[in-house]
Amino acid sequence: MSIYSAQGTQTVTATTALTIVSTAAIRPRIIGFACSNVGTVSTDSNIRVQAKRFTAAGTTTAVTPAARDSGDPASVFTAGSNASAEPTYTANTTQKDKGFNPRGTWDWRALEQRDEIILPATAANGVGWLVTTLGGGVTIVVDADVME
Repeated sequence: MSIYSAQGTQTVTATTALTIVSTAAIRPRIIGFACSNVGTVSTDSNIRVQAKRFTAAGTTTAVTPAARDSGDPASVFTAGSNASAEPTYTANTTQKDKGFNPRGTWDWRALEQRDEIILPATAANGVGWLVTTLGGGVTIVVDADVME
């Protein structure tokens, strides 16, 4: 199985920083992600980010997932950053929800296989990282590791 990294950014609240979008051909697995801030922090107010499932991908700037092994083919899943039209999030499917200080980071890793966030083999379904509170942050960066 190949592992890919995709990064997304966001500078406003209630907007998605990164999406990982599945296809009917595969079931991508989120095996880890990190959220951090870039820029000078204005206050120590928390940033809050939620990893949520969606059923329609919305409109984002395309991101090319980078393979960890240069011998791997291009990813089948797609990724997007900085949503201009939000994904259609599914109620009660928040996978992770965390507030953190903008001077720090939030790092999550699946410690075993059953911890992974598994996407369905359904076109346009996936997971998005929604910035719900920006706090003292300037630019939120989400860096996800995806196995397919």
